[in-house]
Amino acid sequence: MTCSKKLIELEGQRGILQITIALQKNGEVLYGNLYNNRSLVEISNNTTAKRALDLLLRHGLISQRAIEGRKAIYFRLTPKGERFARLVTEMEQILDEFEQ
Repeated sequence: MTCSKKLIELEGQRGILQITIALQKNGEVLYGNLYNNRSLVEISNNTTAKRALDLLLRHGLISQRAIEGRKAIYFRLTPKGERFARLVTEMEQILDEFEQ
């Protein structure tokens, strides 16, 4: 048996893991800070960030909040997203152990 379609879908979208970790470390983040912002993510393309965010939203891993009267949209992890982020962080730690 192969991976589930949901996992394959997440694997195929660049930026998913980076955005998850950025939200875990920073809490609520303004959309514009999730691309072209090397201090948070290595995503330089607005479209890539938007696709990744849409996918995370669809799977219930993040939520968004808009500020009335402004175009500002903020994203944060949901409780399910927090669990997912812990697993991503654990994968990162495992990879770091291999290098030591």
